[in-house]
Amino acid sequence: MKIRTKIALQFTVIVATILTVFSLVIYYLSENNRKQEFYLSLKDRARTTAQLLIKEKGIDKKLLKIVDKNTLSTLYAAEVMVFNDLNELAYSNYEADTVYYSPELLKKIRTEKYLESSFNDKEVVGTIYDNEFGKSFVVLAQAKDVYGKQKLANIKQTMIYGLISAIFLTIIFGFIFAGQSLKPISRINHEVSKITAYNLTKKLSTGNNKDEIAQLARNFNEMLSRIEKSFELQKSFVSNASHELRTPLAAIKSEIQVALENDRSTEEYKSTLHSLYIDNQRLIQLTNGLLQLAKSEKTNENVQMVPLRIDEILFEVQDELTHQQSNYQIMIDFDDIPDDDNWVTVSGNKPLLKTVFNNLIENACKYSDNKTAEVKIKFNKRNCLISVADTGIGIPKEEIERIFEPFYRTKNAATFKGHGIGLSICKRIADMHKGRIVVKSELHSGSVFSVIIPHL
Repeated sequence: MKIRTKIALQFTVIVATILTVFSLVIYYLSENNRKQEFYLSLKDRARTTAQLLIKEKGIDKKLLKIVDKNTLSTLYAAEVMVFNDLNELAYSNYEADTVYYSPELLKKIRTEKYLESSFNDKEVVGTIYDNEFGKSFVVLAQAKDVYGKQKLANIKQTMIYGLISAIFLTIIFGFIFAGQSLKPISRINHEVSKITAYNLTKKLSTGNNKDEIAQLARNFNEMLSRIEKSFELQKSFVSNASHELRTPLAAIKSEIQVALENDRSTEEYKSTLHSLYIDNQRLIQLTNGLLQLAKSEKTNENVQMVPLRIDEILFEVQDELTHQQSNYQIMIDFDDIPDDDNWVTVSGNKPLLKTVFNNLIENACKYSDNKTAEVKIKFNKRNCLISVADTGIGIPKEEIERIFEPFYRTKNAATFKGHGIGLSICKRIADMHKGRIVVKSELHSGSVFSVIIPHL
């Protein structure tokens, strides 16, 4: 079912329910009002007859019946009966053999003084009338409210026709209203259908820039911008990765071609194989970097997090790097000894965190003339802070914001070996651990990379 149809039907059901309840309430109040007015008229008729019969001593009963029958009143068909204190019928404006009453009813009227009731299709009123001699008479008046019920039937018929007409008009106007309300969404659907991977720069119209539809369009445009940025990063990644992979592969191919052109001595073959080995190592390092970059894209749901002590991870990285590069000097120290081990314990993935600190410490040693990295472990009430400082070439201010982009290398780092992947991996791993990396650097003076991760 289309949203337009659903809205129109829901709107119709709501309006129909309100109108039905309103009509029932009006009908109930009208019926109640009719009864009260009719009971009041019956009461007046009963009292009038009692006054004429009891107070006017000389009045003839036959004459009173004639007066009752010829009274120009809406209650001309009212049947009036008067009973004395012995519950004997003292007067009736119609034949006595048609009179119906029960002693229980008369007793109840004498007890309650006044009674309103219904019998068959007639309304009945019973009341007490006392004369000057202290005698108590029961006066009964009953009649059919022909005029009132006909009036009520007309009201009922009018309400039914009005309700049906209102529901019919609600359906028509509901569809029109729903169509008008959903026009902006239809326009957005039409515009979205024209957006492809090749024209992500196309944006949706935000209309009046005020309502929820405009907010939806703005959010969609922001999403398109993020998708476009992701596509650009992907294109850049593929382009840079292809370029980086092509360089060692081309070198390997050239060296093999040269070696195959002529016969070589054993030493010459050994030299060629050694060169191929170096190029192969570069290729393996690049491939490992790309794999780590892909692994860093995983979400927290796919990565197992366990409690880890940061100092233990740093000491492991120190041992591994100094074993690989004997000229590296890595100094690790606490700014203050923690009273609680939890302050240097984080929830993390050990291989990923080792990758972060391995990249940062290795860069610090690689870009420093003295091949030294100074690592400080700090903490506060919320976070564990690890700073890696060097005295190397530094980073130009205008390039600091771009150093975490994949394959980006600063101009002054072009003479050093590398592929520009490490810092990008570090940032993504820090994000996965709900942390961040802060950089402070001065050109030719060195840099300080601070990793901030929430502790337990």
